[in-house]
Amino acid sequence: MKEIKLIVSAGYHDRQDCPVSILVSKEEKNNVLEGTYGLADEGGVIIPVQLTDQGDQVSLSFLVTLKAGECRTYTLIQQDNAVNGVEFVQKENKIDVLTGSRFFTSYVYDPMFAKPYLGPVMGTYNQPLTRLDFNVREHPHQRSVWMGIGDVNGIDFWNEIREYGKQKQTHINCTAGSVSGVIDSEKIWTDFTGRPVMDESAKLVFYHMPTTGRYLDIESTFKASYGETVFGPTKEAGPLGIRVAETINVSKGGTMINAYGAVGEAECWGKRAHWCDYCGLSNRQLSGIAVYDHPENDGYPTYWHIRNYGLFAPNNFYFTGSRTLEEGESVTYRYRIYFHDGDTVSAQVKQRYHDYINPPKIEII
Repeated sequence: MKEIKLIVSAGYHDRQDCPVSILVSKEEKNNVLEGTYGLADEGGVIIPVQLTDQGDQVSLSFLVTLKAGECRTYTLIQQDNAVNGVEFVQKENKIDVLTGSRFFTSYVYDPMFAKPYLGPVMGTYNQPLTRLDFNVREHPHQRSVWMGIGDVNGIDFWNEIREYGKQKQTHINCTAGSVSGVIDSEKIWTDFTGRPVMDESAKLVFYHMPTTGRYLDIESTFKASYGETVFGPTKEAGPLGIRVAETINVSKGGTMINAYGAVGEAECWGKRAHWCDYCGLSNRQLSGIAVYDHPENDGYPTYWHIRNYGLFAPNNFYFTGSRTLEEGESVTYRYRIYFHDGDTVSAQVKQRYHDYINPPKIEII
């Protein structure tokens, strides 16, 4: 097999467990055999690498830790033993997500609920980071992590009162890996009677991070497959929604802060920011959740619908007005959620945003 070498350049930022990937051309692909691989640096340190077939190409995905300005060369090598990275366990109407053989969260698509959700989400100390309480009366529809919009053609897909909208799961596929795992899903958003309103294609990427946090990348594409689709100017939107664990919310002593240093609901709600972080104590462990907005999203940087009681959602519709999709048109929203140990500063929430929007450069040499 011809040797494949890569050089990774950190650029202007320190990198910690930063996800990166590169596509290998058809010519190099012919040199990649079946089996388990790693990347060895100049000092012989080996890190996991995940190979994914992309037709005429293959993608190499891995995590890097580098200092600003540092460059490191890696050589693709075969290994005997596979790494327990991200695994999926299929159960009835849900999929458990494990990282490093430890429970992280579940993707639940039980038709008894109006929409799928992720939850509970657990931290690295097995502490709950989101609220998932089926007996609560206060905002019971806010189940951990979900996608929803409060007004789609006049139908409420956020709250679950009276003639609310529903999301019907039609297809799901899981791909496990040593570096990341992916859940691809297809959903039809319907009115209460089951009449289709629009389609959603979603990709959830879970990363196996060996240190003090866990990343989840979300990409959801909404398509007006059944006629004109209007997202109304409602604050009950997102489309991403998160409900933080009760002990983390500001009302119980937690803290919220945005990319500009604004603190608390009075300074963060209804303000634009590239990211927001919500942190506090859970099982005596200082923990938090940061949400990063993607530069290609509509209205970037987003406004925030973020509350002291624990709701955490990016939202542009309420502040910028409705968004109309003509029949056949689609729009995509992307976010990274960083579930972290420590507070905003110790978790390097600000610095790690650059891993998302300004990743390291990779070249094949």
